Amino acid sequence: MMVVSVEAPIERVTVYASGARVRRVTTIPAPLPARVRIVGLPVSVIDDTVRVEVGGPAVATGVRVGVDAPTAEQAAAEEPPEVITARRQQAHADAAVERVNAALEAIGAASVIEADPSEEPPAAFGAVLAARRALIAVHAERELRLRTELAVARREAEEARRAFEAAVDRDRRTGSARPARLHELRKYVELELVATAASEIAIHIEYQVAAARWAPSYVARIEGERVRFELRAVVAQEAGEDWTQVPLHLSTAEPERFSLLPELVAQKIGRRQQEPAKPGFRAPPVGADALYADYERELRPRRAVPGDARRFGGASQFEDSTYEGARPGGPPPAPHMPSPMRASVPDAFAAEVWDEESSRGKEAFNTPTAGFAIQDLASAAPQAASKLARGGGGTAFGQDQARRRQASTRSEADVETSPAGPGAGTPRLDYGNLVMAPPSSPARGVLAPAPQDRHASAIASELSMIQARMSALALPSGFQTEWAHTYDYAYATDGAVDVRGDGAWHAIPVTERPGVAKLRHVAVPREQADVFRVAELVNPFPGPLLPGPIDVYDRGRFLVTSTVDYTPPGAPVEVGLGVDARVKIARNTEFREETAGMLRGALRLHHAITVEVENLSARPIELEVRERIPVTREGDDDVEVVIGKVEPGWERWTPDPGAPRDLRLRGGYRWKLAVPAAAKRALRAAYEVKIAGKLELIGGNRRES
Repeated sequence: MMVVSVEAPIERVTVYASGARVRRVTTIPAPLPARVRIVGLPVSVIDDTVRVEVGGPAVATGVRVGVDAPTAEQAAAEEPPEVITARRQQAHADAAVERVNAALEAIGAASVIEADPSEEPPAAFGAVLAARRALIAVHAERELRLRTELAVARREAEEARRAFEAAVDRDRRTGSARPARLHELRKYVELELVATAASEIAIHIEYQVAAARWAPSYVARIEGERVRFELRAVVAQEAGEDWTQVPLHLSTAEPERFSLLPELVAQKIGRRQQEPAKPGFRAPPVGADALYADYERELRPRRAVPGDARRFGGASQFEDSTYEGARPGGPPPAPHMPSPMRASVPDAFAAEVWDEESSRGKEAFNTPTAGFAIQDLASAAPQAASKLARGGGGTAFGQDQARRRQASTRSEADVETSPAGPGAGTPRLDYGNLVMAPPSSPARGVLAPAPQDRHASAIASELSMIQARMSALALPSGFQTEWAHTYDYAYATDGAVDVRGDGAWHAIPVTERPGVAKLRHVAVPREQADVFRVAELVNPFPGPLLPGPIDVYDRGRFLVTSTVDYTPPGAPVEVGLGVDARVKIARNTEFREETAGMLRGALRLHHAITVEVENLSARPIELEVRERIPVTREGDDDVEVVIGKVEPGWERWTPDPGAPRDLRLRGGYRWKLAVPAAAKRALRAAYEVKIAGKLELIGGNRRES
């Protein structure tokens, strides 16, 4: 059956607080093949999360996830182009050093004086000396030039060696950021298609990976009363592939969180109804072995039919060939009986064969490889019959059933004592990797883990280390990933972004919305002689604002980095913009004490507060001045606080319930006023504290009470 291998580019990625879901798409032209294999998937794919959607005139009848192991030729060492280029440059530099060294050795071995082989009379001594001096000068000049070239060649060779080592180190540290090479394991998804018309189809595939995280951040750009609110994020992933030019969805949901839908109970008028059963683990019913009674009664060995191996390409086929007349101690039947003849094999003999095959862990009577010839059965029949005659405690079938009942009893006991059900060490809820044991197995009727691929353990170990490394990755300063999951929402990026799979944080823009900014000033002169500027921003996004840092800019100038708390859509967000040095404030107090009462037995402590505000900026401001007066304890009649004249009027102020020190902030009041540009305002308030003459103020400040 023809299998077409294709690659599917990434269409979209949804990143969760822990993990991500990748969606790919590919197109298959007509005529459609019977099988399509989507290759090139990273090994971090979680097999149980693979979902396939076929768009077009075709139906997917089967989906299988496998590991694509390379062949011996593909497993040859493969290097990226950067390493290959660096290695070639290093080889060229080393060759240049060797060439210059060889030239220097040749010059050093050359002699300046050579014997004259001719019979001509020698030249004049002056000419010979001049020639030798010219030759020595050429020799020295050549040697000096070569030594200069050698120094340059050695420096270039050292630089090439360092560049090669750096390229190898970068390739080693890149890890899963680079695509899988030919000699590395990859996964694939194979689909069986049934076409209903001759037309192309689109195949969408989704899968989940565990090594991915994200955290939000914000930017507010204030321009007068307008603000441009930007949502940004930091994303880290080590999924074994780069997300290049991919739209991202940043979700607040938890994909692995289990939620149970409520069950609506019918309310009827009449007799009392029985309480519905609570969901949970239920032990298997008693007597499940009886379901295999017919199988055990009708089970017979099978023999090979001549010619089947040739007809089916070496796979032996079997048909029933039972025979009669075989009794304990009787003569064995003919080795090759024709199939129409029917006979019965002693139960003891069949049980012996069953036990032997079961002990080897084979599916004795279900697979062609478990077949055996009649003569083998006949030769083994006398031994089985003699064992039965010596007294084996009943038939072997009966013993086998007793052993199965005993194992079933133990399993039921384990169920009663183990809170996780049978085999607490086995992942009983991993339905995608559980199979039912064959009827011939001693563990029949029980779900058991399916045999794993030979690469599964290595892949699982590697993914476990990657996930642990991703979980331990420290967040950047000020970022948070703790938010409420009662309202799930996904933020979509306005365009495609790039996120490398190197396990490091990458800042990306997500989206932005225009909004309105309301600026005001807040001062607490009792505590500090500064006026703080506060911006009230309304959440312009359709989703909530999660806890995270926010950078605030005022007319393009960076002001401050603050924090944002969890804010629903449309709710206000207050961001402190720091001290406004253009607004000055001063607070002065006056205090006097007098006696009161007919016998001068009471004291009155008069307090006067004066707050002066001066706006030195060129724009009017809205100012809130917070003040506090003493309060009495409940049930204390000896102390009384009376508020006097207040100009202009103030209002009672109570901090937000979530504000710090809310239990100690009592007796708060505040002025709200508008201060024009380059103007001054004065605020006055008076109050008196009445106490008995026998009392005395201990500690604190009388002027502040």
